[in-house]
Amino acid sequence: MINYIFAENLKHKHSFLKKLLVIMPISLILLSLLLMPSYFTTNSYNWWYVIIMPATFALIPAMMHRKESRKLNYRAVFPLNINLKKLWVSKIITAFIYMSITAIIHMLGVYIFQFFVGEQLTPSYTFLTLLCSSALLIITNIWQIPFCFFLAKKFGFIVSIAINAVLGLTLGILLSDSAFWIYCPYSWGIRLMIPVMHILPSGVLMEESNPIISNTSLYIPCILSICLFTLLAMISAKWFSKQEVK
Repeated sequence: MINYIFAENLKHKHSFLKKLLVIMPISLILLSLLLMPSYFTTNSYNWWYVIIMPATFALIPAMMHRKESRKLNYRAVFPLNINLKKLWVSKIITAFIYMSITAIIHMLGVYIFQFFVGEQLTPSYTFLTLLCSSALLIITNIWQIPFCFFLAKKFGFIVSIAINAVLGLTLGILLSDSAFWIYCPYSWGIRLMIPVMHILPSGVLMEESNPIISNTSLYIPCILSICLFTLLAMISAKWFSKQEVK
């Protein structure tokens, strides 16, 4: 499996995808710094998980699939004597690594720039809080990786981006502070930022005494996301192993 992952990563050497992992978080951080420095940390995270992160996490699997299908449409893969399930899983693992890299770049960027901004009208978060927030965002969104790969392979690049980004930007935001948030996977990460960072989806800070904080479990969404990720990875890997050259 390690060889599959190394091979998958080599396909994207010097590609725009790897540049995107840096461009997206750094662009957001600079935008937050220029527009509203007094609310830098709050906006850098709120805008990240509400707007930029859903688009970035949708782009990563879609661009990885596009790289494979643009010229040969997997014709260079299917005839080979390789395990297609392992190939599919290696794509998922590689995408997970890329997602983690861009989230870490965002987290470190926010933490470092806090010192340059100085005192803010909103609290400056500790490194541990930012690390915990980013880790929760990664865990609660890993299920999107096999889902986006399936959408990209089945319906194409544009459709996969549109479906995942639109659902993330609509259902994720609308349901995250409602009683139905637990039933919408797109809301899990956004909801968890309320008890961890005390930020509502709208970007407004809330009091620690608010009941929504005590009524939100950090563990249940993470467990659900891991289970959904495992299920989607297994189903999509089996589906991909039965694909043929067209």
